[in-house]
Amino acid sequence: MRTLPLFVLPFSIAMATGARAQAVDGLPDTSFGSSGQTVVAFDRGANDRDHARAIVVDAAGRSYLVGDVDTATGRKIGIVRLLANGAIDAAYGNEGNGRVVSPPVQASITVTSAALDAQGYLLVAGSRLVSGTDTSFLVCRFDSSGELANFEGGQVACRQPDFNLGGFDTDVAHSIVVQPDGRIVLAGYASTDTGTTLAVTRLLPDGSPDAGFGTGGRTTYTGAPFVSFDATRIRLNPDGSFVTAGSAYDANALHFGVIVHISADGVVDAAFDGHGYARSPSSNSDYTDVAWDPQWQRYVAIGNHLQTTMRGHVDCLLPDGNGATCPHALDAGSDFVLGYGVWFSSLLRQVDGRWLVAGSYAASQGGPTDLFVARLEPSTELDTLEFAAPDGFATHDFGLAGHDDVGTAMALQHGRILVAGAGLYTADTSDYDYGVAAFALDRIVQSGFEKP
Repeated sequence: MRTLPLFVLPFSIAMATGARAQAVDGLPDTSFGSSGQTVVAFDRGANDRDHARAIVVDAAGRSYLVGDVDTATGRKIGIVRLLANGAIDAAYGNEGNGRVVSPPVQASITVTSAALDAQGYLLVAGSRLVSGTDTSFLVCRFDSSGELANFEGGQVACRQPDFNLGGFDTDVAHSIVVQPDGRIVLAGYASTDTGTTLAVTRLLPDGSPDAGFGTGGRTTYTGAPFVSFDATRIRLNPDGSFVTAGSAYDANALHFGVIVHISADGVVDAAFDGHGYARSPSSNSDYTDVAWDPQWQRYVAIGNHLQTTMRGHVDCLLPDGNGATCPHALDAGSDFVLGYGVWFSSLLRQVDGRWLVAGSYAASQGGPTDLFVARLEPSTELDTLEFAAPDGFATHDFGLAGHDDVGTAMALQHGRILVAGAGLYTADTSDYDYGVAAFALDRIVQSGFEKP
């Protein structure tokens, strides 16, 4: 049952809701790949651990699965391009199999995110080992053929912005966003002598630091009383400012989800929720994604809350960071208790105001994990009427012998939801393969209304 009556919804949404018919949203889209999925193995050596961390869809409807792969010469960037129908695009890369592994030299790289730049080139972000425990942010640029390409007007194809604030000198970029003017923003964390700090840097289109952002192109922040801060996701707001979602630890190792608002020029908003950050209501929580809701003028944040089981978590925040009513009919106000455990990792807003959430799901204790996707009403309760009814969520098993599948990222493509991640090829190993599953989403048109 909905917790909000229809008359409290905006008129356009109420009209759309009133016109709803039996929906097919959330069902497997068997026209994609092989019966609704594509699994890709790189298997270049070491433990053959291949893990897709991001998915990007270009203007032609091709999707790029981006992550990191084990090789005999270290862990490297791995990219595979799929055609709009989910088949591997053999024309991509120079190996004749649609795969790219880069760089060719010895490397130790962890990939976390990807995006297309203003020219349609693929940007891959994460971190690269310098030496010992010292890692730097990393962003590399690839052209449409899969070759490394210099930044626009620049002289290099990869940049390694460093913070080097002490401690282990471990700097990791977890998220990338490209502004309309081509400037590139990376967010994550940097180690310090006492913990970690939220770390954000902005680069010009040529890959050089943007001196007009923060201090020399960099912004760091750790809000009291916490000793460690990070950002799992950064989003660009309509007004040009930024919001990050992540987690923070205090001196007693209690951790909370945190949201931080940052101005367009890289200054942390010290007035946000009264002290510079908004914190999750409960400990043992994190935030994994956040997005602006223009319809209700609020932020919607997702994350995870560990109690006896892992629960997906949704919160709503006003523009100033104060908590807002975010009602739904499930346990604990904003916790989703589904199966034995559910992990929320990625959030997208539909044009009609409903939300898509992707991640991973376990039906039972000790049982396998599957990819997960759900749709939430604007009230943030599960859409149990029209999305994979009667549950409001769907899961997917890649069918590999290892029986553990992980969903890490989500994108929309040609009336489909694509959830990307990895599947365990063989039980009791680290041999994961890239995987993406397709779910139908064909009843929403650009106006936000459903097809008749």
